[in-house]
Amino acid sequence: MSSSVIFFILLAHFYANHPYNWTKNTISDLGAQAYEHKWIMQAGFLSFGLILSVGILFHGLTLRTAPVLIYGLCVAATGIFCTKPFRGMEPYSATHAALHSFFAQFAGIAFSLGILMQLFFIRDRNQQMTHLVFFVVVIGLSATFGILKNNQGIAQRLLYLSSFIWLVFFFKTSLPKG
Repeated sequence: MSSSVIFFILLAHFYANHPYNWTKNTISDLGAQAYEHKWIMQAGFLSFGLILSVGILFHGLTLRTAPVLIYGLCVAATGIFCTKPFRGMEPYSATHAALHSFFAQFAGIAFSLGILMQLFFIRDRNQQMTHLVFFVVVIGLSATFGILKNNQGIAQRLLYLSSFIWLVFFFKTSLPKG
């Protein structure tokens, strides 16, 4: 599941050109409007979101998995609606940029709720603690992302990495075997 998005992120970085800087620019900037290689990151967002959503539906949609499904659908939507150009000089659709931002923020909220909800469904104390640690890490990195304007790219990549790790843990420990 996460290997597809990792592939697209790495491929998009390979094609990224100046002035894109992975330490400052977000992953969404790789799919920004007016960016000649945006289709690569759009494909990554779409495939990751849809694969995650199908995986949730395949294992059975429950109250416990609903926030992760919403997260997946919102990530897919960020691949449809592109953020504004990171170079700042090209004309762009403010509506698309606003929708991209909305879906990205809603994805983050749904993801955080998805982690938090596990605390109410898991009885194993070790697993509860693991979910709690991931929740604190995700919230902390999300706050850092907003604070560190010159290192947003690094903060976001750390956030994505911790999110991918939690998703693997979630699928291995929380979902019924299909």
